[in-house]
Amino acid sequence: MGHYLLGIDEGTTGCRACIFDFEGRLVSSDYREYPCYYPKPGWVEQKAEDITPALYASVKVAIAKGQVDPGEIEALGISTQACVAGPVDKDGKLLRSFIGWQDLRGVPYIEKLIGKHLSGPDYYAIAGAPMNPIFGITKIVWFRDNEPELYERTAVVSNHQDYFLRAFGVDSGYYTDLSSASRTGLLDVDNHRWSERLFQEFELDVDKFPTVVPDNPVVGTVSRSVAEQTGLKEGTKIVVAAHDQNCSTFGCGLVDAGTASLVLGTYGSLYVGLDRPVRDPNGVLIVKGNHGLGNWTIEGAASAAASSYRWFRDTFAGVEVAAGKLLDRDPYDLINDQVAGVAPGASGLTFLPLLQGASNGPRANPYARGVLYGITLGTTHAEVARSVMEGVTLEMRDILEAQRRAGVKITSIHLTGGGTKSRLWNQMQADMYKVPVHVLQTSETGALGAAMYAGVGAGVYSSHRQAVATAVHVEETYEPAPKSFAGYDEAYERWVSVYTALHEGQVF
Repeated sequence: MGHYLLGIDEGTTGCRACIFDFEGRLVSSDYREYPCYYPKPGWVEQKAEDITPALYASVKVAIAKGQVDPGEIEALGISTQACVAGPVDKDGKLLRSFIGWQDLRGVPYIEKLIGKHLSGPDYYAIAGAPMNPIFGITKIVWFRDNEPELYERTAVVSNHQDYFLRAFGVDSGYYTDLSSASRTGLLDVDNHRWSERLFQEFELDVDKFPTVVPDNPVVGTVSRSVAEQTGLKEGTKIVVAAHDQNCSTFGCGLVDAGTASLVLGTYGSLYVGLDRPVRDPNGVLIVKGNHGLGNWTIEGAASAAASSYRWFRDTFAGVEVAAGKLLDRDPYDLINDQVAGVAPGASGLTFLPLLQGASNGPRANPYARGVLYGITLGTTHAEVARSVMEGVTLEMRDILEAQRRAGVKITSIHLTGGGTKSRLWNQMQADMYKVPVHVLQTSETGALGAAMYAGVGAGVYSSHRQAVATAVHVEETYEPAPKSFAGYDEAYERWVSVYTALHEGQVF
């Protein structure tokens, strides 16, 4: 048996290959960016020819950086985007660009599908989620209706888990995990299988969808051609991992009921473990299988969390980006230094980070848009930056409050995602959520979770719980500071009021 596991995090704006030892220590990693395309307002697409070479390159460089013997890598798993639609033909060729998870073209189909076929509560009872445009179902039906010739040629409506497993050498079929399958909106969540009723109601062919596996089997090995392009050893085991959010929560140690994990990445989400598939009485929070564990999670999500902060950097922080290059510093650190000089509440500024609509939270609304409220002639660059950081965190608090209203008990949170690189942001979250926040040994919990899934499948760990006990470690804990509560409570009240006013006023 080797000494390492490879976890690949195939994210929205880039990918990272991470090599871990069996104790979860990061040996080496490499990151590569790739683009999204926006052919029409609200549309988001990606191309496999951008992503696949980046995945291969990141693996090759990570191996070289770590001076790792490829033969010592026992297995690999891939953490992938979900809520995507990528039709492939009988030869495995992608027939069109992937329709991305942030894509909103399916919004009109919500009313067409809910009401005409079955009620919202009936749908929620089966799928574990309210119908929303982020999930794959609206995109898939849009594709069927608007590109019928391509749909007819489609052998498999692929998502990224099954597509990129094949890109690394799996040739025995198309396999996807419970979490990615649930994100199509077509899964019978309570029973961990495709829902016959939903496929019948929406007039879709289940034979055009990948095989759902509830665990983490070895489904193939790295092919010779992939080995040449990645530096991996031919024959390295390939294991079904999961949707990136489930990889992150597994990498955070979420295995049992009551455990909470908050992912603050491009996509933001708060997950809590459940021992049975309950439903939110308000029909808002999402329930789905905790892949590989045999239990469930309940969650709320934000579609543009840390990506809102990246938007601020790219659009308004050109000086910091340029200075970062000269000073060899991360431009985010330069922005954060300014944010630290502004008191909680951002001098009355309120930012709604709804740049891709409001996602799977208590205010789910695909028509909502980003808002910066409270600007005056005295407003500074630093105050705007802080309002963006606070706005993202306030949306996550809004999800937390919905969890609490549903009767979910949360006493502490394991935190992951790119946002954990900022100590300022970590403390802000502890203060805003009013519970201790635990930051883990590695911020790359998506890649770690994928590697741990690979380790379970390959027999490195005897169980998922043993994998967590061995490889997940808390590095730092942030205790909430009561002196900040009042400022953040006021900011939250403003956040809710601004959203409510715009929603009830039919601005969105």
